[in-house]
Amino acid sequence: MAAETVLGSQTDEYEQELLRILRSLPPNRVAEVIDFAAFLKSRIADEVQDEDETVEEIRASEEKWDALFATEESQRLLGKMADEVRAEIRAGRTRPMIFTEDGEIAPG
Repeated sequence: MAAETVLGSQTDEYEQELLRILRSLPPNRVAEVIDFAAFLKSRIADEVQDEDETVEEIRASEEKWDALFATEESQRLLGKMADEVRAEIRAGRTRPMIFTEDGEIAPG
């Protein structure tokens, strides 16, 4: 059996399983699955861009972010931002977001 046939067969099985799952979900959850799939698709482009970075550059960047997030000030600000977001959601002042076909975020 050719590799393309095996891969095609596996892809067909994934598609069928995904369709079975989607058909069992309420519409709002189907929309979430679609949004998540678009997010994953957008990550592919990010991963390709990341391949240009060296391991050392990635480590240095991660260390900078880790150090930044470890500060009391950043934790306080992140907590404040989270509180603000929760208040916005409770007040009904938020809108759902979707991913466009090109992986951009747009109002839902």
